[in-house]
Amino acid sequence: MKRIITLYDKDNLEKFFPYVDGFIVGSELFATRLTRSFSISDINEIIEKSNQNNKEIFLMVNQMFTDHQLIEFIKTFKTIEYLNLTGVVVADLGTVVELINLGIKDKIIYNPETLLTNTIDFNFLSSEGIKGAYVAKEITLEDILTIGANKNYQLFMVGHGHLNMFYSKRKLLDNYQELTKSELDYTNLQNLKIVEPKRKDSPYPIYQDKAGTHVFRSKVMNSFTFLEELKTVVDYFIIDTIFKNDDYGLLVAKLYRNGIDPKNQSEIEDSYHEKWDNGFLDNKTYYKRGRE
Repeated sequence: MKRIITLYDKDNLEKFFPYVDGFIVGSELFATRLTRSFSISDINEIIEKSNQNNKEIFLMVNQMFTDHQLIEFIKTFKTIEYLNLTGVVVADLGTVVELINLGIKDKIIYNPETLLTNTIDFNFLSSEGIKGAYVAKEITLEDILTIGANKNYQLFMVGHGHLNMFYSKRKLLDNYQELTKSELDYTNLQNLKIVEPKRKDSPYPIYQDKAGTHVFRSKVMNSFTFLEELKTVVDYFIIDTIFKNDDYGLLVAKLYRNGIDPKNQSEIEDSYHEKWDNGFLDNKTYYKRGRE
């Protein structure tokens, strides 16, 4: 199982080399929910350094595109050293088709967020010859092990970080800014939270970027309890450091490389004012039917 982490600062790339197998980077031009948006020149520099040091490098392309946006994305994509990428993470099937047409189907990783919850759905694009797919974040360890035992290509999973649970293309924080007549621009601010009256102890991170508005779980998912079992089926384990910098990323990456220490975990939680849980790995998702 390879460990891949999102990056905040390209100058910290080498610090991660002892602890991770590769990196995920992106730009707000074609990606969303990024730890940091990089320029195209920075992305090409990161690709080059990763290749030189035998580290894998993935490009995040998880925006949903209109036809016009997809055309513009392909123009931008061709300015990236994409042949030197390990993979491209995409959410839009239209993007999958365009990248296949570019002759790089073996670099495509399909990630439609919540959709790949069983073996049939997970293997949906395996006949196209793409590299792999992400399992949904909302499924249990048992589900992941079942999918992994029957996978037809490589399995990716988000194993650590804030999990997004709501997305709208609308700029909801802009609406809030207009309503409150605030002079503060909320776009790309990563320190905002919303609080429900009944859950005052569980604030939800909320974030608005070029692609829209996103709300995340209040707790940070970790996978230490189930790591040995996950290693048997997961090809790529993703550490997502959104809302954090590389100092945090290094602390977490060391734990996943060297082993969890309860004391170190508590220190990280206290320092970054967060609480960790197992996400949905041991907690099956149920949908309640409303009154008829």
